[in-house]
Amino acid sequence: MTGLTLNELAAGEVWEASPDGLLVVDNDGIIRAANGHAHALFGVPEDGLIGASVDDLVPPDVAKAHAALRAGFESAPRRRSMGAGQGLFGRRDDITFPVNIALSPLAGGSLTLAAVRDMSESRATEQRLVEATRRRLLAEDHERIARDLHDTVIQELFALGMSLQATLPFVTEDEVARRIDGSVNTLDEVILSIRTLIFDMASGPSRDNGGLRARLVEIAATFTPSLGFEPAVTFRGPIDSGVPHVHHDHLAAVVREGLANVARHADASSATVSVVLSDGVVTIRINDDGRGLPDVAGRRSGLANLVARALEVGGTCEVAGDPEGGTLLRWSAPVE
Repeated sequence: MTGLTLNELAAGEVWEASPDGLLVVDNDGIIRAANGHAHALFGVPEDGLIGASVDDLVPPDVAKAHAALRAGFESAPRRRSMGAGQGLFGRRDDITFPVNIALSPLAGGSLTLAAVRDMSESRATEQRLVEATRRRLLAEDHERIARDLHDTVIQELFALGMSLQATLPFVTEDEVARRIDGSVNTLDEVILSIRTLIFDMASGPSRDNGGLRARLVEIAATFTPSLGFEPAVTFRGPIDSGVPHVHHDHLAAVVREGLANVARHADASSATVSVVLSDGVVTIRINDDGRGLPDVAGRRSGLANLVARALEVGGTCEVAGDPEGGTLLRWSAPVE
């Protein structure tokens, strides 16, 4: 290529077919030839680059540094990248973009061929990969913490609650019994809060991608160890598409707290979660075949949260004995 004139070089098929912006620059930094891709890359009309300074193609705040880099190359010209690792940028209509520049000396070093490639897409891909890696590492850390909480803290709290409940028949003083019962209720609420935290950590931002059905099934499945059986979950109606997103956290809390109460108080051998969307109302029914409502009203204090959630969205929450035995929790809210 060094034997070609500039006109021959500019007219060459390879010159115009290059995927990079090609510039021929003299030792004064003046552009002597540029292919069509270079003009498009820097947003300059055809032939508009000819006679311009190459330093005008970089952001003004780095123009001096660019000139120094160019002078360094001209003092010892050889094929190499310019400013490797320094994060070079080009300028187009006052917009900067990352570039990679490969340099080759021409005509004995009196001219330089610069191949300029827009690295915006590559940089964006790198950033996506970095973000994906960060998210993966964060998710793995969350899963580890959630697993540790479930396998140790919750199980220990559950055992403590069972131990306290087992002492109640042997307590003769009403005040002591009341305090023990209050402590058990507090443990219920702590366990519920930890379960909520575990679910949020384990599912993270992706939980909505699986839909509301998948989210409720996943919550129910987490109670299998504490219940001693897998609760049944049924759906009727367009749950994923028909229930507004604003209701999702409420429904998740109903399933979570309802099953937590079954696990703690019901001594049940089966439980069913039914979610129905019909006539503009979403309803959750959680029923079990256990021993029914506890005698002490304080044991139901945790359900006040579900009542508050129902009122927040114009709904209702009721807990009653199931005519067929056990307990029935019914929570409903309008969706229109």
